[in-house]
Amino acid sequence: MLAFSCLIAIFAVAWFWLDTAAARDRARRGAHRLCSELGVQFLDQTVALSRTRLRRGPNGGLCWERLFRFEFSESGIERYSGRVEILGRRATWAILDGARIGRVLADVDQLGNL
Repeated sequence: MLAFSCLIAIFAVAWFWLDTAAARDRARRGAHRLCSELGVQFLDQTVALSRTRLRRGPNGGLCWERLFRFEFSESGIERYSGRVEILGRRATWAILDGARIGRVLADVDQLGNL
């Protein structure tokens, strides 16, 4: 019985790790596409996980909400921060705060179902 419990725990950790990696890839693609559309540079070509929690999704069921941070530049010199939220398997919103572009909030229609 202990071996079965350990196997289930290992499976759950592996699933969570793979699901987080897939969400990170969706967030990276969404941030890159949004930066391209706004004419700013997506720096380091990566996003970093900053928060994970359970939240109710659009259908009312529980799903993982993951918030990723990234950096972009308007001129190639300074760095500004942005955030992308992945709820379940969908990019729900992104926020970019810059000097030239101001605060840009993109919703799911702009990011698409990545």
